[in-house]
Amino acid sequence: MVKKRNSMPHRVAGFTLLELLVVLFIAGAMAALVPRAVSAVVPGTKARVAALQLASALRDARNLAVTGSQTIDVFFDFEQSTYTVAGAAVNELPRGMAVSMLDFSGYEIEDRRATRVLDDTRKYTLRFFADGSSNGIRARLGSASRGYVVAVDWLLGRVTIEEALRHAS
Repeated sequence: MVKKRNSMPHRVAGFTLLELLVVLFIAGAMAALVPRAVSAVVPGTKARVAALQLASALRDARNLAVTGSQTIDVFFDFEQSTYTVAGAAVNELPRGMAVSMLDFSGYEIEDRRATRVLDDTRKYTLRFFADGSSNGIRARLGSASRGYVVAVDWLLGRVTIEEALRHAS
């Protein structure tokens, strides 16, 4: 018996050099574009997470004041970007996070005339009373162009978070 050979040449499975170069080009383009897209989203995400954590700590402080029938203080240090609830551990905001105090119309307090809110060391004490009320605060967290405002109502002690854009001056 004689075996007949195929007249078609035997092909080896694999990729051509051109196919490999096209795939590498597409992968390189994606690697160049993805970090830019991610870095545009991450700062906003950090500010949002920081605002949620701060709001949670403030709500806990208010609950402690109401359930314990006592006054609970939350100390803010805007120079160090930290806050402390009732003398517990110091909570730091993410590195590079800008924090500023706002007046109740939403503008940043920059001058020293605002001593009713900030002292000369840029520290502030938020106080929750046993009835749930507080002395109020509006703190802005985030970059210069975007951020979140964590507000505590002075009458009810209600803690809210809102997205804030810088006011045009």
